Amino acid sequence: MKNTFVRLSALVLALLMVVCVAGCGGSSTSGKKPPSATDQVVNDNVNVKDYAGTEITYATWRNPEQYEDGPVVADFESKYGITVNIDLMTETEYTNKVLARIASSKSPDVYFSTYTFPYCLEALQPIDAAKLNLEENIWDKALIDVATVNDKVYLVDTVGNIWKDEDMVFFNKKIFKDNGWTTPEEYYDAGKWTYETMADCMKKVASLGTDYVGGAIHLEGLIHSAGASVIGLEDGKFVNGTQNTVTQDIMRWASTGLKEGWISTTSIYTALNQFPGGNVGIAVLHSFGLKKTGYLRSMKASDIGFTYLPSWNGQEAKATSFVRGWGLCKGAPNPVAAGIFLRYYLDVNNYDTTSAFISEEAESFFFKLTSSSTADKNFYFCYGTGVTGVTGKESAVGDYISTPATADPTQVVTEISKYQGEIAADIEKLNGKLK
Repeated sequence: MKNTFVRLSALVLALLMVVCVAGCGGSSTSGKKPPSATDQVVNDNVNVKDYAGTEITYATWRNPEQYEDGPVVADFESKYGITVNIDLMTETEYTNKVLARIASSKSPDVYFSTYTFPYCLEALQPIDAAKLNLEENIWDKALIDVATVNDKVYLVDTVGNIWKDEDMVFFNKKIFKDNGWTTPEEYYDAGKWTYETMADCMKKVASLGTDYVGGAIHLEGLIHSAGASVIGLEDGKFVNGTQNTVTQDIMRWASTGLKEGWISTTSIYTALNQFPGGNVGIAVLHSFGLKKTGYLRSMKASDIGFTYLPSWNGQEAKATSFVRGWGLCKGAPNPVAAGIFLRYYLDVNNYDTTSAFISEEAESFFFKLTSSSTADKNFYFCYGTGVTGVTGKESAVGDYISTPATADPTQVVTEISKYQGEIAADIEKLNGKLK
């Protein structure tokens, strides 16, 4: 269908803001948006004017009319004369619907990957056809490394992209203030934000009574932030990380919390539903919770506190998240125009970010979190169709995490061992997909 966005006034940025590069776990950045070129650079061999009057199709489940990208798409159309058709489909059926479009010779141009790598390779062609200049500093090198298969790049993203979903810690400010407790943010600022202090915070909240929940966590994110993995990607190959002692120790830590009652869940989906209720002390979630349209939108913004993931055994937390990126569909009718669109659409400086976040503090923290160096970022893969689409299983491979974590702490390693054959088979299929 044709894009029907209401034309809004063009976003003018009077000053390009520069970010100090730093790691997620301890050093801070300026909290400003990353730098952008004064005008977009696709490739020296591309004249963007040649594509005026053409059109592209962006397949997505997020209607831009309802999010921050509505004005950006409209501004892009006005500036470059390229029409953007939005092909809306449900997120749960997204990749399969795109594959169906491709099979019927009705391929969209732009693919949006969230939790779909490496299954999404079925629907993608190398990004080369978009003629993007991937040497620009704007591009997220960590994502490009992960999405490079057989020396070809299939997905791209930008540093500080407004759609980043990095893992982080949220806490209920009201609960901590009412009880006069040291907050996770204060522990972090003092250099004392560890798994031990996080557990102590959770225990205090849980001690308030049965109506309170100490912590709701995303366990896979915590494991990967410690440099370990459940299913990880190393040197271009999927690996089984469940026999790593760090993986097992963090699972045991979570198992202890579940048994003693200061952790309620290890599932990201349950955690993001529990925290907005107002009775959960701490939640490990994605940075989407900092957005006005995010999953914490029902909470009072003044009650939402946030900080970085804790350090494990003295090691600062690594940046971690699922794989999110944008690519070209196989059979894309207008790949170069799609590249022009992606360079503009993914540049955060084309967005009015001041109205996107729950507070100025949240906006500043978001860019500290997402504009830092991503060289050591540790992506995870267990949830979503990226793995299950390849393995053919109906349930998420998160079973490898949730089931051992719900065992008695003394039995965690035993439970993990039960899955070794199944994990090995999945790893073989995933590496087969890369080949």
